[in-house]
Amino acid sequence: MLSAPSVQSGARRYTERYAPHGVMEPIGRDEQEAEEQPSEAAHDEPYDPYLHRVTDKPVSDFGSLANLIKSAVGTGLFAMPNAFAGVGLFMGIVGTMLMGLLITGSLQLLVRIHHLMCIRLKKPILVYDNVVVAALTTGARKPWLSARAATFIVDSTILLCYIGIGSVYIVFIAGTIQQCVDTEKVIAQSYYALILFPFLFIMNIAKNLAAIAPISVAGNVLFASAGIIGIVYALKDGIGDTWVTIGLDFSLYAKFAGMVFFSMCSPGLILAIEHSMEKPWNYPKACGILNWGMTTIVFVHIFVGAIGYLKWGPEALGNFILNHEETDAPTIVALLMQALAIYFSYGLQCYMPITILKFSYAIPAIESGAWKGTPFLWDLIIRFFITFITCIFALAVPRLDLFIGLVGSICISTLSTIIPCIIYILVHYGDFGKFKWRLILGVTMFSIAFIVTVCAIVTNLTLLVEFFTHGYIIIMIFNI
Repeated sequence: MLSAPSVQSGARRYTERYAPHGVMEPIGRDEQEAEEQPSEAAHDEPYDPYLHRVTDKPVSDFGSLANLIKSAVGTGLFAMPNAFAGVGLFMGIVGTMLMGLLITGSLQLLVRIHHLMCIRLKKPILVYDNVVVAALTTGARKPWLSARAATFIVDSTILLCYIGIGSVYIVFIAGTIQQCVDTEKVIAQSYYALILFPFLFIMNIAKNLAAIAPISVAGNVLFASAGIIGIVYALKDGIGDTWVTIGLDFSLYAKFAGMVFFSMCSPGLILAIEHSMEKPWNYPKACGILNWGMTTIVFVHIFVGAIGYLKWGPEALGNFILNHEETDAPTIVALLMQALAIYFSYGLQCYMPITILKFSYAIPAIESGAWKGTPFLWDLIIRFFITFITCIFALAVPRLDLFIGLVGSICISTLSTIIPCIIYILVHYGDFGKFKWRLILGVTMFSIAFIVTVCAIVTNLTLLVEFFTHGYIIIMIFNI
């Protein structure tokens, strides 16, 4: 244990160098090299990142669980019946469980590597890109990649991923509002994206995850209510007779994998949620927040996918609520609940790109004199820019389903499975344990994730080419 003066000193250094909500600046190469040579005093006591962590508004375990569930439960949940339609009931259930196991295991590796890198660099927290940079550029061996290159690759992937998700959320909200209040489509769906801009900007004003947690709880309640209405509606007349146990069109299995990746994981927020926790040591435990949250996410997706597919079979749409009668009152209520829940989720999805642009680029540029202005001004500019660009994408391309399918296949699968497996192997290089079990674990998980990702990318690229070639979407992934 560290002494009280040591803890206070660490807390002081932390509050001086890090943002109030606990997101650190990028690690410079010189700084990393200096920190790789700790003083003799540092060897006397093991560094505990938790003791040096200062959080202005810590989030409870329940609030963190709500944030975790809300970060992954979005438009993809209501597309699960459509995903099951491509692989059949049995393969849908088993496939979702296996994908959930792969994603959860990879995220556990990420959280544990994060803790090891915090100890290695003697930092209270590290954001996602800093973890990757530390894994690639520190240690006894020669650096695998330069810090600048690693940071740029990871930051670009995260920005592309979450800006794309935010754009799809806007398309979903705009389409739902149009269907509820403008059934004759007097106003084009694209313009609803501009109408929504001020309301979306308000959601992006939230400064930290503690402010988003209550909204996440409300969003979870609305999602659950909309889901219950949809499930009750699906079961009121019994199940259909067009479903199959195992789908025979194996080309759609990759589409299923891509949809599950998009539906069940928000990798950039996994560490951010842990940083904001009042008791972060409860996060990676066997019965901790991460495992409980991912288990809940997996079974909710299985339940919704199975019920919707049993009812409508291959006719299940990307949003299975749209399979209901459009003029039915419960359908309208469920759609409005969906739109409001997605609206509450929008700020959570934009949290990562705002954080990266502000603390990794804007503030360092201001401190170096490269940019003029105050951190407060650039904070508003960045929040305005992220809101604006997501609205513009939704306005320019109101059917973002194929684009987000491709982005999800490339970015989400890369961030949630491939990168954690790679850095797990690199961090434990030379210390793989008895029978090299760490190497076997990392290589096995990486191989599975890589094969699934490549297949999903090829499938989504094929659909994208068909869309631009023929002017319409032959196979719809999200009907929003």
